[in-house]
Amino acid sequence: MEIKVLPDLTITADSDETLMDALVRHRLSVQNVCNGKGTCGKCKVRISGRVPQPTERDRKHLNETELAAGIRLACAVIPENGMIIELDVVDKLDRKEAALLGMKAATLDPGVKKVFLTLSKPTLADERGDWDRTVDELINVTGKNIVASSLNVIGKAPEVIRADNYTLTATVTDREILDIEAGDTRSTLFGAAVDIGTTSVAVALVDLLQGTVLKVVSTENEQTAYGADVISRISFASESRQNAVLLQNAIRRTINRLLNELNLKTNVNLKDIIKMTIVGNTTMHHLFTGLDVSHLAVAPFVSVCNRPLQFSAHELSLDVNPQAKVFLLPNIGSFVGGDTLGAVLGAPEVLEPGNHLLIDLGTNCELFLKTNDTMVACSTAAGPAFEGAGITNGMRARKGAIESITLSEQGVSCRVIGGQTPIGICGSGLIEGIDEMRRTGVINAQGRIGDPEAISNLPIELQRRIRGTEKGNEFVLAYGLDQGRDITITQKDIAAFQYAKGAVCAGIKTLVEMAGLAVSDLDSVILAGTFATYLKAENILNIGLVPNIPPERIKAVGNAAHMGAIRALLDDRELAFAEELYRKIRHIELGGSVTFSDYFTDSMYLERLD
Repeated sequence: MEIKVLPDLTITADSDETLMDALVRHRLSVQNVCNGKGTCGKCKVRISGRVPQPTERDRKHLNETELAAGIRLACAVIPENGMIIELDVVDKLDRKEAALLGMKAATLDPGVKKVFLTLSKPTLADERGDWDRTVDELINVTGKNIVASSLNVIGKAPEVIRADNYTLTATVTDREILDIEAGDTRSTLFGAAVDIGTTSVAVALVDLLQGTVLKVVSTENEQTAYGADVISRISFASESRQNAVLLQNAIRRTINRLLNELNLKTNVNLKDIIKMTIVGNTTMHHLFTGLDVSHLAVAPFVSVCNRPLQFSAHELSLDVNPQAKVFLLPNIGSFVGGDTLGAVLGAPEVLEPGNHLLIDLGTNCELFLKTNDTMVACSTAAGPAFEGAGITNGMRARKGAIESITLSEQGVSCRVIGGQTPIGICGSGLIEGIDEMRRTGVINAQGRIGDPEAISNLPIELQRRIRGTEKGNEFVLAYGLDQGRDITITQKDIAAFQYAKGAVCAGIKTLVEMAGLAVSDLDSVILAGTFATYLKAENILNIGLVPNIPPERIKAVGNAAHMGAIRALLDDRELAFAEELYRKIRHIELGGSVTFSDYFTDSMYLERLD
């Protein structure tokens, strides 16, 4: 049967699959936090034409206004011929671009360069082979014995050297000829740095001659169609080889889509991209390369490979120069990946003398602690709440997301990304909102939303915004928006956030204690991740996301992991330094730690935590 997807796409659906199955099979973006189990309520689509009757699952997650407007959950819809659907297309995450665009290298040594060659023409007295003639001249010009190359490049020699009167440009490393081009192309040499996040993926296009970032684009990781977090994707991939390939293709497709977007926006030919660096957590690393992830989620949590890896772009099916060198930064442990090493490279202040803690906030939160005596790292499963997933009206930081909240006697004031009508709330808005609710007394330290009549001194306008539901109280941030759906923070949302922040805080306390320190001994706490850029130190201290330290010691550095990937792209010495760090950092596994469990219970409270 055929289904039309607005504005101009037609897909087919089989009789034994849900609409969600069909959308995923056709590689269309749809939020699927719970992997089709019907528990998240995020896979909303608007249906016209043949609109099915609401299912029990629809009624559980959608209000009457949404149901009347033809909105259904894709996981609950049985496809019918003639259906017309509209997807909630996720905007590009443009905040990553603002932080990195225009970045210029302090040092520039990418390990790849272009060499212009003028060859002598063959004669009866000089009948050397075309490739031999090219290599001989390259050795003569550079003084280096650069002879290694691929069969693909060698095979291009006859055509290339004759295309521009025996002049050509060779792209080389110290050991290998990566490509040859007719004429003088020394003015173009580009690289790409990739940050594979669990939720989103970002790619930076970099001029390797000038050492500048030209453009950054980002989008949702297509793997989210198969689960919101690393555990759900490990589980899905472990079910069958076919599932593992689906996840591998999804992330490669996401990267290639971004590469082609860079081509359209900059007119840089993708074949001129000759070097790439990639960072990501261990699960993303393995799913991208096609390595087995089945042992990552069970004790003793063993990965296939942690050491640094290098491949050609052709091996990884990336749409750049097939001979481009692709470097994957090393992993530290089962859930502490190359993105943590990237963050250390991108925020080198964490390596200065003293005791410094780096927190890379995200669905999988990584912690790196450097003291005067040691370097240790661990991860803690914060879950997707910080990214807006699993939150009733949660969304990623895009246009329409509430990013900041202030409560007063007059009611609620919200700052919305893009300055438009709010359609949901992102992570920074959730954190500030919960802190404001705590400050004004809407919730207590245990996270419970009080009954309005029982809260003394609560302004009338705030009392009116507390209302009861079958699942507990909720607090209204904005009324009657998005097809009549109010934007609220529910009791369940607060519990999900408490779990996430409790895991982070407990991980910090455990790591610091294992290093023989007290939290007060920390000279700095460095918050990494695009999400962390928009957090306020007072908010995260007030709700106990991090233990109580002087706020001036807390610093946000943006997407340090991606910054580190860019630094490694621009300077081969950074790649070597990453390998050196990988051998020195001690990985600590928190699974089964009694200390972590004890701290986790204590860290659930919404208050400053000593």
